[in-house]
Amino acid sequence: MITRIEIDGFKSFENFALDLPPFLVLIGTNASGKSNILDALTFVATAGTRGVDAAVSEVRGDARGLFRKRGDGTRVDRMRFALELLLPAQRSSPSSRWRWEVRFAWAVPEGGLEGITIETQRLVSLSSPDRVIPLVEGEWVVREGRPALDAFSGNHKQDGEIVRRIKLELTEVRSLHLEAGSLRGASELGGPRRMDSTARNLPNYLRFLARETASENRPLGVVGEIKMHLVGLVREISDFEIVEDERRRDVRLEFASPYDRGLDAEFASDGTLRMLAILAALHDGGTAVIEEPENGVFPERLRQLLGLARELVTEEDEAATSGPDRPLQRQALFTSHSPVVLDVVPRENIAFLDMTTVLEDGIASRVSRVRRLREDAGPVRVDGERWPRVTDSELGRFRAGVEEPV
Repeated sequence: MITRIEIDGFKSFENFALDLPPFLVLIGTNASGKSNILDALTFVATAGTRGVDAAVSEVRGDARGLFRKRGDGTRVDRMRFALELLLPAQRSSPSSRWRWEVRFAWAVPEGGLEGITIETQRLVSLSSPDRVIPLVEGEWVVREGRPALDAFSGNHKQDGEIVRRIKLELTEVRSLHLEAGSLRGASELGGPRRMDSTARNLPNYLRFLARETASENRPLGVVGEIKMHLVGLVREISDFEIVEDERRRDVRLEFASPYDRGLDAEFASDGTLRMLAILAALHDGGTAVIEEPENGVFPERLRQLLGLARELVTEEDEAATSGPDRPLQRQALFTSHSPVVLDVVPRENIAFLDMTTVLEDGIASRVSRVRRLREDAGPVRVDGERWPRVTDSELGRFRAGVEEPV
């Protein structure tokens, strides 16, 4: 599980840090940086596991546009990230905490093509601060197209196992920016097992989850639980089936209601399909980062969905596994504009984003900042925190949908 992210030089972030509990909802006005946090997490996780080129393709914006823009219109030339992770205990080893630091640079090599390169990296244990996993001998810059974490080898077998487990944690970061057209589409039989960020391949993803988690007592695996939760959220739906059609060579979803059966996904509501995709991501292991779950969802059902999401990621499930000897960890990070969040989510699970002005060599630049909500009528200024806490008047404007003056 990712417990902290630090970002500097990526999009709207300058010396930004955010602690990540198992469940967190980011709120704030438009253009405050909520979506940029999802992009930052997706970018660095993908760079670590699949390489920089894949990371650029997974987020919004071109490669140069990922670097923060200063107030005078120029862009910085470096981005720095740090991720802190909690690796769960296994039968062969206790739980441990690790910190991965990586710095990217915008490079224009002589006679070559400009692009993003990995400049420096560091992987250190937070449980045993003297323990640093070394980079591959003689090669501290990752070759083009290689995952950043491939640069770490270690001097011992245990080092290689730690790197493998960190890569596995980052591989399981799934970012969802759901689109109605993708949600309704069928999957190719034999096509990708995972849905993409828009929810394309949702039928194959559910089919994969069913087969991956099935047991003698649970023939549908977690899909049985997904069905139960969807029916509880959407009273108009009584069931759904994953239909494999050899003749059409596709996999599609068919819904049933108390009044009808065989309702194709293309006729289901946007809200139903969105909640199904979110439930699928939440029932899989890893970190689900989900943008604006309220779109197309009735407020009372959003209230139930957020409550259910919090339960799913905070409950202990010692029996479930997503691989040999590895407990299933769930983590959910949402962004939202909905005031429903303030009514259903505990304040310690909410972070408020807005923009602030910083001076760089006398030039004013706008950057994202994160602030916590006050506990009851607590103080606005809290010792040890960089920014003041959110005031009741600011929360009142958020509830009313009123933008802060620029």
